[in-house]
Amino acid sequence: MSPRMVIYLISRIRDEFHKHLNQELKEKNLSPLTTSHADILFALVKKNKAQMQDIAKMINRDKSTLTALVDKLEVLGLVARTKDSEDQRIIHLELTPKADSVRPVLLGISRSLLGNLYRGFTENEKKNWSVY
Repeated sequence: MSPRMVIYLISRIRDEFHKHLNQELKEKNLSPLTTSHADILFALVKKNKAQMQDIAKMINRDKSTLTALVDKLEVLGLVARTKDSEDQRIIHLELTPKADSVRPVLLGISRSLLGNLYRGFTENEKKNWSVY
């Protein structure tokens, strides 16, 4: 397979993933959220509380982009920002109680996306794939 075809296929997979995620968010009445907002929420579901700079690295966004995304999540009441008690320059993010009600929905969406991704794979192929 040519390198161009690999790049094309990766791009198509990404587009389909985002399309499916946006559809799932809409069906679950979370349509004000985008895939980027969902990335932040998924990261916080895993970590509960994390520094903004760590979340930025996890979701591959720069600080200013993350700030804008978090602003919206904060307005929606899904995340809270707190300053570090020892270093006021460090900002922590955590899910709010309102977001706790969204957590099972996000986990369900995640399972659905993974199910679609691995459709047709054997258990052995899934294990081998997850190594990468």
